[in-house]
This record gives sequence, structure tokens and C-alpha cells, in this order.
Amino acid sequence: MQPLYDYIHQGRCYRYGVGWCRIRIYGGAPGDAPVVLCTDLPEGRGEEMVERLAAEVVRDRFDGLPDLPRPLLWIEHRPSRRGRGPGRYHLLTFPTYKPRLEGAGFVRRVTLGAPSREELTPREVASLTGEGDLRS
Repeated sequence: MQPLYDYIHQGRCYRYGVGWCRIRIYGGAPGDAPVVLCTDLPEGRGEEMVERLAAEVVRDRFDGLPDLPRPLLWIEHRPSRRGRGPGRYHLLTFPTYKPRLEGAGFVRRVTLGAPSREELTPREVASLTGEGDLRS
């Protein structure tokens, strides 16, 4: 399946500076949760960056999410450093999927809150996205 969106996202995080990553968004059947595959997050980033990146993508790309316990499947992909194999995948679950402002003064940013992680196999990711080769 072809992604609905495939783009390079530039996120800003006060503590970590600018971060670039590749975002691919896959739509499912009506009523299914969309799947977001986020690749190439900057090294040494904190959880705060993922919370804010996901909030920015939800705010900017989705008018509304389905009424499901997990209305969005956010998959983080860490490619292998030496180019051997597909790398590692994690499914992130956020406490909320409604972006909210956090912080004070000029440092207010949107967030979804700290995620929990669950490791996925490349085969599971291929099943969720409909893609055969997930190394790129």
C-alpha cells in the first residue's frame, strides 16, 4: 500500500534543537486507525522530542481520529547503523491523542504525553503498513 503522505518533517524542541525525520502515513479501511511510520529520529533525542513530534503530526495532518482506544498507530523505526537488516521498530502508545499545550511563556509546545513502547518485528510492521520491504 502506498502511504497517503511521505515527507520529511522538521520539528523544533526547545531543549534538543531542530530534528528531522521521515514520516509516512498510511490510511486503513474506514474506521481503522491510521498508521504513522517515523524513521530517522535524531540520535540522543529525549522522550520529550517524540511526544512533541507526534503532537505536531496529529495537529497538522489529521482533522479527526477514529473513536478507538488507540486511534493512531505510531511506529518508530531506528534503522540499523551499519545498514545490515531492517533495524528496530517500536509501537508507541500515548496517554492522549489530542495535542495539548504545555510549558510556560515563550516555550509552549504541543504534546501528547510520554509514550509507552512495545517492540515490533519487521513482519508485523509490514502487515500494518501493507509494505513488503521496510528497509528504506
